Amino acid sequence: MISLQLTRWLIGYVRFSVLGGNPERFYSLSAHSGAVLWNISACSKSGACVAARRYRSLRSCARRTGCRLRVRGRHGLPFLLRRTRGKEGLLAGAALFFAIVCLLSLRIWCIQITGNSSVPASRIAAELRSAGLSPGTPKRDVDPRLLAQRIMLKIPEIRWMSINTQGCTVQVAVQEKTAQPEVKKSGGICNIKASATGQIVSMKVYSGTALIHKGDAVAEGQLLVSAVVEDKAGGSTLRHASAEIIAQTSRTLTVSVALDRHRTVTTGRTAVRRNFDLFGVKIPITLQTRPRGTYRRSCEQCSFQLFGTVLPFGIYTEHWEEIRDEKYRLSKQQALKAAEKEIRRQAAIRLPGAKIISSQPSPKWEKNSLLFTANLVCEENIAKESEISIK
Repeated sequence: MISLQLTRWLIGYVRFSVLGGNPERFYSLSAHSGAVLWNISACSKSGACVAARRYRSLRSCARRTGCRLRVRGRHGLPFLLRRTRGKEGLLAGAALFFAIVCLLSLRIWCIQITGNSSVPASRIAAELRSAGLSPGTPKRDVDPRLLAQRIMLKIPEIRWMSINTQGCTVQVAVQEKTAQPEVKKSGGICNIKASATGQIVSMKVYSGTALIHKGDAVAEGQLLVSAVVEDKAGGSTLRHASAEIIAQTSRTLTVSVALDRHRTVTTGRTAVRRNFDLFGVKIPITLQTRPRGTYRRSCEQCSFQLFGTVLPFGIYTEHWEEIRDEKYRLSKQQALKAAEKEIRRQAAIRLPGAKIISSQPSPKWEKNSLLFTANLVCEENIAKESEISIK
């Protein structure tokens, strides 16, 4: 049905009315003459549609039946082209439009990256760009298999990659590697010694013979769990001792905080530059030039979409904000907060997994700095493996 309507539109057709006379006989004579009529109406203003080239042949049938024919509408491509006579610019514009569309269809418009979670899409796009795949690249120059192999060699976190071309869009599907669990080797024979001085709070011995009890005070380097295990028969065997010994310990951390600081502040002067981005080529659309002086730049890319497909052009905006360096001095309260923050950071690095029970600060003010000492009471695992060498 659609093909028939399209054929009629391409060859052109006329919608006409039949006035007076005997319309029924007119339609019969027209059918006998070979004219194909459709959309025939039987109302007071009866009429039908016929191919444009057959309309003149219906006049003889109308004279024989005493009817008068009146054209009500002309439709189709021939009549549309007739309207463009004398408007060669319109035809040239249409031809140029189709030529541009054909040329653009030979290139990549957009790149869609899916399946990545830990590897940023910007990193994958940068590697694709360095490998020769970016918006504007001719589709004939894209070798999906070779590109995928190059990207997987440059980004070892990617386990599998598939590059597919669909129209003017390249779809990059990524599957990342899963981290392998760390396997802890426990084949050697070792004792458990104390890594710090403290008082035992709790203990869990998984393998070996415990030499201390809950509540005992231990010194750094003291033997806590022995690798020698006696069985019921009185025999002894050597094993890999394993335990978790939680003790209350005392730690001292010291940091120095400078009071004189430098920071970057904005002056309030800004500049905005806008560019038309076409296949990565930026064409300025504002007269604003790059400002002189010290400025901080931020960029914003606005792409256009059509039916969910990203088009190869958009607006690229640059925001320039003037900045300057400013000297300032921390107040006592600010210096104390900065010192406490640094103490917490140092504790997380030097005492991983430790629970801080209490903290006793001891600040010492100097001319241009603060020497901050914190005496910490912690609960931490002090079990440390000490391997036994047997020859």
